[in-house]
Amino acid sequence: MARIVINNPRLPRSQSPHSNAVRIGNLIFVSGFPGYDENTQVPQGDFAAQMRNALGNIKSTLEYAGSSVDKIAKVNVYLDRRADFDEMNAIYKEFFGHDQSQWPARTTVEARLPRKDFLLEIDCVAEV
Repeated sequence: MARIVINNPRLPRSQSPHSNAVRIGNLIFVSGFPGYDENTQVPQGDFAAQMRNALGNIKSTLEYAGSSVDKIAKVNVYLDRRADFDEMNAIYKEFFGHDQSQWPARTTVEARLPRKDFLLEIDCVAEV
């Protein structure tokens, strides 16, 4: 199977050595997105803004790759603070809808993130 690297031109290039996503066959593996905006600015201490930014970056990358949010099969959420779990769930439901039958599989863990201003990071796997 061909391996296609996907770098979404709508998003700034990461300083880290990775691609936004990789497509293999009919699957897209989206790299972890922290909560930065299109200018790589991270809203300081604002979990909700970071969560919405990360999900928006994933949505934009999937659309650029020819997929969509409704084709996400698996999501991994890495939280800097366990205390943000309930707020994460509320925003997650806004993003994926309230119909539980449409929710992708998910893992959520508390993790030490690479920068102290990152409150979360999200990655996913989706179909094309």
